[in-house]
Amino acid sequence: MGDWKMKKIVLMVALVAFLAVSAVAFANPEGPSEDLIVSEMMKSTKKPPVTFSHAKHVAGVPDCKTCHHEWKGKDAPKKCSECHTGRKSGKKDNMKKTMHKKCKGCHKDFKKASKAAGPTSCKGCHKK
Repeated sequence: MGDWKMKKIVLMVALVAFLAVSAVAFANPEGPSEDLIVSEMMKSTKKPPVTFSHAKHVAGVPDCKTCHHEWKGKDAPKKCSECHTGRKSGKKDNMKKTMHKKCKGCHKDFKKASKAAGPTSCKGCHKK
């Protein structure tokens, strides 16, 4: 078999493998399996860090757009900190304000509807 033909085969196998791995990565509706540390996305915080379990939220809030409100449904959703940068930028709130408004608000709404809800107190999220 010619050298050029062998290179073509190797290139095609590599391309197929890359596409297969990419398809699996983007087809994962559960998102990250590890917990996220929310305060690491902020400039500074006086409170203990907040651990965010993406898996628990996917189980209780099946519509991704509830949290990823700018997501178009094609590519992987952006992290909150990609738009909410930790400081006021244009019309977007900073991370602290966004987290308190969005997360705490959703937890309160779930409580009102008598559904399993996350914490709404400072110490409920900011655990030592």
